[in-house]
Amino acid sequence: MKIFLILTRSILTFLILNLSNTVFAQNESIKELIAEGIINSTISSNEKHTYTIQLENGMAITGKLIQKGIDLVIDVYYPEGELLKQIDSPNGKDGKEPIDITANQSGIYKLVVHSLEKDAKKGNYTLKVERILSLPENTKRITKRELPTETLYNLWESALTDKNAIDNFIANQPDRHIIEPIKGDNANMLVTYFCVPNHNTEYVMLSGGPDFLGLRFQRLPGTKLHFVTQRVPNDARFNYGFNFFILDKAGPNGEIEYRDVLHAYDGTVEMPNAPEQTYIYERENVSKGTLIPTSIKSKILDEERKISVYLPAYYDSKTSHNLLIVFDGESYGARPSRSSRIPTPTIIDNLTAENKITPTITILVWSMGKRSKDLVSEKFGDFIANELVPWARSEYNIHPNSDKIVLAGSSRGGFASSFIAFRHSDVIGNVLSQSGSYWIKGTDNENHWIYPEDNGKLINLYKQSKRLPIKFYMDIGLYDAGASMLGMNRQFRDILEIKGYEVDYREFKGGHNYVNWRGTLSDGLISLIGTE
Repeated sequence: MKIFLILTRSILTFLILNLSNTVFAQNESIKELIAEGIINSTISSNEKHTYTIQLENGMAITGKLIQKGIDLVIDVYYPEGELLKQIDSPNGKDGKEPIDITANQSGIYKLVVHSLEKDAKKGNYTLKVERILSLPENTKRITKRELPTETLYNLWESALTDKNAIDNFIANQPDRHIIEPIKGDNANMLVTYFCVPNHNTEYVMLSGGPDFLGLRFQRLPGTKLHFVTQRVPNDARFNYGFNFFILDKAGPNGEIEYRDVLHAYDGTVEMPNAPEQTYIYERENVSKGTLIPTSIKSKILDEERKISVYLPAYYDSKTSHNLLIVFDGESYGARPSRSSRIPTPTIIDNLTAENKITPTITILVWSMGKRSKDLVSEKFGDFIANELVPWARSEYNIHPNSDKIVLAGSSRGGFASSFIAFRHSDVIGNVLSQSGSYWIKGTDNENHWIYPEDNGKLINLYKQSKRLPIKFYMDIGLYDAGASMLGMNRQFRDILEIKGYEVDYREFKGGHNYVNWRGTLSDGLISLIGTE
């Protein structure tokens, strides 16, 4: 019994001493922080210095802890005692620990300064309180820090007192984007996109530009405006769009949820240094050629195929001409008195007037709603080489050599041009490919158009064949569908160059769209049939 009492007394003494040490260590220094207050102190590894600050919800405290010979951390606790965060920068024994705490509940917050190293030598620190901000002050500070541009901040601040600020801003913008400089960056600018989504919109996504996977909009605090920003090179040009992801609910308690996607807007970004597209506009002093819609009876396709022939101004039947055949004719200017995405007749007129290309007759082949099938078809290629080219030679003075025949097209049209020339290089000697779809395999297990698992058909065909008498012009956008488009265009180019083909390959800062192709068509024509 005596031994038991002695042991009990010893254990109690041990616990009391340890408890006293713990309490002493934690309460050795408990001080209330005040604005612009400066505290200098010495601390050892077994000490914890506690500071308190009374904050209302939305208020903030900013400052810094300057370490001097000891590596310290700051544990920040909510009023009810739960750990909010631990402040610990990777700066060792000397350096600053920044303090920036915004209260999301009212009460007394604790900041506990201590070292994580048990055997650390005693050191010093200085705790400086820079500001204790009220709710309005902190609101403006946080908002200014979170918003990426001064324009957005000023708009937000105006909306605090002007209920029409957002509507007035939108009404004064011709597009749904603005372009602003980035301080210290001469190569890029910041594009801010904005919209007001429908009431049932769950979120908004941007498509287009350098961010291929898209960007998600955020709400301008306290307003109906949504925005997203994008860092864009000064020489880019691309289309973009907004998609509203809709969430609707039904049932007495909204227990049914169903979603949809609404394509809400399309626009074009043209940066200040985007390549000039001087040949796409009609000029008063330039003579115009003649557009002749017609058709050709095809035995191979078993159909009457629509085409439009464009004869250059002052066509001379005694002069041998190049023959330019362009796919997707409806988009390239085949319909008289109709606007087109690429005004090929205007481009030909301007190039001819400036003597940039040798005399050229153009045939615009109508898609007739069958482009997806035709442009990967061997029969369609046979129609071009064995029926359309001979027909053109029978009607007009076309140069007899294959190096005066050009096939041109964009996307699948670029694939078709390369494929038909491969199979009929004795007839076609030039390929003008705009963002060619070289990912196409043409099999039942077709490649995924964004993430292809296999080489495209033409990559393998050209890789395995001998060099053919074909000259290439290729262009592709840096923002065009990753591996399937940009990647496979580069791969196809490399194979052609290794094989010894003459290839004029170019990349532009844009995507998979006509807003770029309308400008690069003239580059391709000058490259393949230019006067120099």
